[in-house]
Amino acid sequence: MSAMISAELLRLRTVAIHRWIAVGMLALIAVNAAPVVNGAATTSDQVSAQLRGLAQLAIFMLAAYAAHIVGDEFRRGSVAMTYLVHPSRGRVAAAHAVTYAAVGAVLAAILAGAAMAIVLPVAAGDHINTGFASADIALVLAGSALGGAILGAAGALIGAIARHPGLAMGVVVVWSVSESLATQGGTRGGIGDYLPFQLIGAATSLSHHVAVLPAIGLLLVYLALMAFAVRRWAMPRDLT
Repeated sequence: MSAMISAELLRLRTVAIHRWIAVGMLALIAVNAAPVVNGAATTSDQVSAQLRGLAQLAIFMLAAYAAHIVGDEFRRGSVAMTYLVHPSRGRVAAAHAVTYAAVGAVLAAILAGAAMAIVLPVAAGDHINTGFASADIALVLAGSALGGAILGAAGALIGAIARHPGLAMGVVVVWSVSESLATQGGTRGGIGDYLPFQLIGAATSLSHHVAVLPAIGLLLVYLALMAFAVRRWAMPRDLT
């Protein structure tokens, strides 16, 4: 499986479009973090809410990116060549998941760092006591990396299920929008706080509805359930 992971990482490093996608993600986070777009926060709670929203946006983009890339491999038929070399479909899916977990972790940490590099100095300039110490910043970065890894792997599994880049991205978009609508509309018993993208805020300690460790545990449970669905339903299907 290490050979498949190395090959996938090599493709991501050498194809220019992937670098431009990463730059585009960084630019989008920077634009949304800048006060000229959404206005500057006026309280420490607003600063935390802004950072939480940016973390969720970053990880949403990473999940959609992974889903699109893996789905496109099925659409172009390149995954069939991979299956000829590595007949174990489960190992191929696992290699995709591990690859995009690693990519998601790195990019999520970079994007979270960029968001804080813009939001926190602006808040300090406005004399807002955000209460962010070095340990808090490290926790946000670590939580973002872990969330990016889990949702990046989930995106890769969605791509294996959907087998088409547009459909795979559509699933991620509908998933994210559905969570947002459920949260904004209110859910009985506070279920919205336990949905995957909402748990990102808890994993980064930017939301206190769910503790950090239970949030991470629930995210891993969601990923395990998705992997089980891929193994039982998506992998045995014909490629045609």
